[in-house]
Amino acid sequence: MDVSPPVPLGRPVRTAVIGTGFVGPFHVDAVRRGGYGEVVAIAGSDEGRTRERATALGVERATTDIASLLDDPLIDVIHVCTPNRTHVELASAVLEAGKHLVLEKPIALDSVAARGLADLARQRARHALVALTYRGYPMVRRARALVAGGELGDLRLVHGGYIQDWLSDATDYNWRLEPELGGASRAVADIGSHWFDTAEYIGGRRVEAVFGDLATFLPQRSRPVDGGTAFGASTGPVEEVAVRSEDAATILFLFEGGARGAAVISQVSPGRKNALTVELAGSKATLDWQQEDGEHLWIRDREASRQLTRRPEDGPPPGPGTPSLPAGHPEGWAEALRDLLRPFYAAVARGQPSGEAHADYPTLDDGARGVAFVEAVLASSRLGGWVDIADMEGT
Repeated sequence: MDVSPPVPLGRPVRTAVIGTGFVGPFHVDAVRRGGYGEVVAIAGSDEGRTRERATALGVERATTDIASLLDDPLIDVIHVCTPNRTHVELASAVLEAGKHLVLEKPIALDSVAARGLADLARQRARHALVALTYRGYPMVRRARALVAGGELGDLRLVHGGYIQDWLSDATDYNWRLEPELGGASRAVADIGSHWFDTAEYIGGRRVEAVFGDLATFLPQRSRPVDGGTAFGASTGPVEEVAVRSEDAATILFLFEGGARGAAVISQVSPGRKNALTVELAGSKATLDWQQEDGEHLWIRDREASRQLTRRPEDGPPPGPGTPSLPAGHPEGWAEALRDLLRPFYAAVARGQPSGEAHADYPTLDDGARGVAFVEAVLASSRLGGWVDIADMEGT
């Protein structure tokens, strides 16, 4: 098996980040604050914007030449934080170049391409993490442990949602609205896939089938002639365009073992910024977690309810770098991304075979499952009935 050598003793893991939009700079920050290594380059499609980003972030090298990063023997890891349609091409090139990979989701626009990418990572024996960030929250990891330890009893119901408002007006626009760039699904692929993964991760049960209903409440939008940015308003001339993806979805779930579930997914709910919630009810107790109050968990039974907070002994997942903040010092999304990367970078630094680390971080197999979930929801909405996720995975 092609096992990557450990990073030479005495030098940090060297990282490049491709993508200068919303999420790329957070990856730069996560690598640095985690103490994993050194961000040596940032790449983008626009030379001027890439230079500006590099200067603002204190990254020495700015480039639009992706090939130069792939050919650089001193770069160990490349993060791909670009529009969805570019993920397969760039991620494949990273793996073929012998680099380790961090990839934003969705990892591909269809299940065939997603499965091919996961297979390529195995063939090349490279570590490849998909940025399912919510797994990095300390209280999400604790919730998973509580469920696995039998705190809830037999799982019965899983419900919640992921609700935002950043596309709630007809004047809101972003490349994710264009299927050519973002894929056939928008709300489900962008945030519904996070809810799906978080529910499966905490509950320890796979979803077998889904029944989805999609809605587009704003069939026309004003697209800025010079493009739009995520979570920000655009100014200047606009053109009216038809919307070809869903604003929201309601989805029913059937979990292995017989548990049922339901979720509301929306990017058009005014006043809701990033409201991801998951509640799991078992035969003994109910557990719920809200991302916007991520330091707390609630456990409820017939006699009482109790709120759990982070304890001093709740440390970060294994890995290099600085520890998580002490209990009472709130950690949020950026810290979750930082902690998600810990075991990945530890494995890269040690030269650990990629197959041995799959339980420690979300891999491209997890990302491929997320793509199959999205396709199952789309198919269900078209057919008006239940669709098995396994049918989309090709298993």
